[in-house]
Amino acid sequence: MFDFFKRRRNKNREFDWSVLKKRSLPILILDERWHGIFKNIEKTREIIEKEEVLKELLKEEARLAFEKKEILARKKSCLDKIIKLTPEVFDNNNEQSKAEMEKCEKEINQINERVKSIEEEIENMPERIREANLELLKCTINSVYFKMRENQLRVKELEELIEKTRKQLAGYIDEKEGLMEYDNEIYAYFHDLLGGEELQKLDNQYFNKT
Repeated sequence: MFDFFKRRRNKNREFDWSVLKKRSLPILILDERWHGIFKNIEKTREIIEKEEVLKELLKEEARLAFEKKEILARKKSCLDKIIKLTPEVFDNNNEQSKAEMEKCEKEINQINERVKSIEEEIENMPERIREANLELLKCTINSVYFKMRENQLRVKELEELIEKTRKQLAGYIDEKEGLMEYDNEIYAYFHDLLGGEELQKLDNQYFNKT
């Protein structure tokens, strides 16, 4: 991986952030892989703040959609009521029914104005969410790549330590094998010279074997 970064640097090109706007990106806070980035590193305060902005926008989008659905249901209820009141108002000239109809008409006008406002807000939400998502991604990239750069420096240190340890280990193995080979030769010599029974006595004396 270290060579990978080296190759990238050799191209001597700056990253073009505008490229991100051309890509279809997932909503980061809904992406498990994005959350996985922070298993071993802490989120910076800036990332947390950008994450909260995005969360609030998603909540607002859902709230607007719910409000629109709710007030349209109220509008339908008002329209149904007007239909029911129509005979009393126009056939019987019922003043109370007229007042109720006017009240319904007023509420419908208010609902229409609010629906128009909500639809304008909803229309702008995807772009606002997209921009907030991009800001969060930029912060994530900056934070994570700094961490990756630190990691690569540590990887290089570890590679050097591993190589040093490998050489030390090879030396220890050679030393161990040399000692064992020497002991085996000596043991074989005295076995032939003294015999197994006497050699056993020496083992018992010098190695505390019973």
